Amino acid sequence: MNHRELKNWKLKEVAEQVEIIATDSIVRRNELLIELNLPRSNDLTGMNRAETSIDWLKMPEYHKFFFDKDEWEERIKEWLKESKLGSTQKLIITYGWKEPMVKVPTKLFIEDWEGFFRSTLWETIIFSEDYKLIMEVSRDYYLHSNFKIKSV
Repeated sequence: MNHRELKNWKLKEVAEQVEIIATDSIVRRNELLIELNLPRSNDLTGMNRAETSIDWLKMPEYHKFFFDKDEWEERIKEWLKESKLGSTQKLIITYGWKEPMVKVPTKLFIEDWEGFFRSTLWETIIFSEDYKLIMEVSRDYYLHSNFKIKSV
């Protein structure tokens, strides 16, 4: 897949800064969950908006917060900058069916985190380039992570 084949509106918007690392995001994401030995949720039906692919309760460190609050966009941007994520160079973002997995500069993601979340239809797993930091967005507008983001 090359940049001209991108269909996702956000990926088209930032195509010059995106590196496509897998053409089938779902397949590669599932492979990564196994390779990284992450606890996986059972019985995913897609009916429950709170479902996550990772069983976060089995993770050694787990944080979550509801991010869909009016006028919190800038506050969350600051939290992301101040978190461990802010010191990383690139992030890997998973997308949906028939969409690519991409690598983007962390600063680009932080500047429009909400646009990236929206472009995944509020359902994604995001990894730091070294796969140590992990975030997952669930369709009930919670951001799950294995590191602290929210400062209060």
